[in-house]
Amino acid sequence: MRPTLITLVLITTLSSATSPDPGVIHNPAVNHNQSPKTPPGEDVHAKLIQGRHRSVLAYAGPTHSFTFDIPYKSVKPSDVPGFVTIEKQIVQATLVPAGKSLQSRLCGPEKEKELLTKYMNYELSYYKKKLKQNYSQLSTEWMTIHGRTFLVWYFNMPGNYKLVSRQVYVSTLFDDQVVDLNAPVFKMDDWGNARAILVRLAGAMQTFDKHLDLAALETRLKK
Repeated sequence: MRPTLITLVLITTLSSATSPDPGVIHNPAVNHNQSPKTPPGEDVHAKLIQGRHRSVLAYAGPTHSFTFDIPYKSVKPSDVPGFVTIEKQIVQATLVPAGKSLQSRLCGPEKEKELLTKYMNYELSYYKKKLKQNYSQLSTEWMTIHGRTFLVWYFNMPGNYKLVSRQVYVSTLFDDQVVDLNAPVFKMDDWGNARAILVRLAGAMQTFDKHLDLAALETRLKK
C-alpha cells in the first residue's frame, strides 16, 4: 500500500506551483475512464463530473465503481491537482490500493473496523516516522451510514506549518481497498465545516459491481 501523502502534495503544490520540487513524489494525473490500465500500487482520485443540475465525484474501476453525489451548489475544480473545491473547502476523494494486510473480504462491522483502524495506523506511522510530522490530538469516530462503516479521523498538524492546521479524513472499505475522503483545514475554526462536508459526501456514496462509463455519465448529467 502506498501512502496518500495528501498533505505533502498539497503544501508542495501551493508553495512551488511553478517550480515543483523534483524530490517530492506527486500523484500522477489519471484518466479514470482508463482505470483498468492504472498501474498497481498507484493511488487514484475520483473524477469531478459537473452537470446542469448536480455534480458527482466518480471512480470507474474494471469491475467495481463508485460515485459521491455532491449535495452542494458551489462546486468547482481546485487549483490544487487532484482536489475539488466544495463551498470554499478543498476536498479530495482517493482510492488507496490495499496491501496484503487489507486484502480480505468483508465479514461484518467488527472486521471492517479492524481493517480500517489498521489502515489509519499505517498512514499515521508513515506521517510520523517517514515524513517526520509530529501530528497531535488524534481523534476518531465510527459512523454507520446506509449500512456502510466509516472511520472519521482527524488530527492537528505541527505548529510550524503555515498552511494546513488540521487534516480531516473519512475512510471506508471498497472492494478490498480504502476510499479516503480528505479535507485539509487551513483555519482551525473551519474544521467543523470540513468534517460536515465529508460526512455528507459519505452519505451520498453509491457503489456498483461493474465498470461505469464516466463519459456516458457526464453526458447524462449535462442534459
